Amino acid sequence: MRKRTHSSLLSAVLTALCVIPFLFLFVQSLQPDSSFFAEGYYEVFLAQFQYLFRFWRSLFLSLCIAVGQVVVSTLAGYGFAKCRFPGRDVIFFLLMLLMIMPLQVTLVPNYLMLDEMGLLETWYALALPMIFVPLGTFIMTQCFKAVPDSLVEAARLDGCGTMGVIWRIFVPMNQSGLICTMLLSFLDGWNMVEQPIVYLKDFAKYPISVGLASAPPGDPTIQLVCCVLVALPPLFLFSFYKKELVEGIAIGGEK
Repeated sequence: MRKRTHSSLLSAVLTALCVIPFLFLFVQSLQPDSSFFAEGYYEVFLAQFQYLFRFWRSLFLSLCIAVGQVVVSTLAGYGFAKCRFPGRDVIFFLLMLLMIMPLQVTLVPNYLMLDEMGLLETWYALALPMIFVPLGTFIMTQCFKAVPDSLVEAARLDGCGTMGVIWRIFVPMNQSGLICTMLLSFLDGWNMVEQPIVYLKDFAKYPISVGLASAPPGDPTIQLVCCVLVALPPLFLFSFYKKELVEGIAIGGEK
């Protein structure tokens, strides 16, 4: 009984430590500067559209990254889980080795490749490297390994090709892994900081994760409102898909 009480108390303390900063941020953002209550929200949402414009552009970019990584990870995960080809295990090991490397290690090689392709100073420079991040491939490979080979053979006997097998069997059976991959890739794209600074020079093209610096330094209320605006998509997605996120991470860690 005491262990349960101590565990509950510890959970409550940890939850409070995580929630209090967000509550403080929201309450402080409601403080009026001069004229009326919640003036900062009026300025950001109605008076000055550059913040919302940057928000929607960043949201679109992050969604494109998430969808692209899901497609790449699904195809690559099927190949590593169910296809046999020379060097498969070696390539997968190198992919996992790349996954544990710090982001800063790949910035320079990516910069050189993007420069050769003429994609610097465009949002393609932000999207393409993020689409091929190996974390999604690892998650989907682990998920697809659990699908029995007998189902694949039965589908092929019914006339399904590779894409039909993936779409009709692997995708419905691994929705948690797909949603987990999409959420993690979206969050990676939404929170990117180093990539825009390295690949882009025009401040107007920066996503909102970096564009927060455009908030007037002398107006802390607007800065706080912009912080609340940035926190909304992750909180929204986690509220609706927390079960799938936990299941997807658990599947990737078990198999």
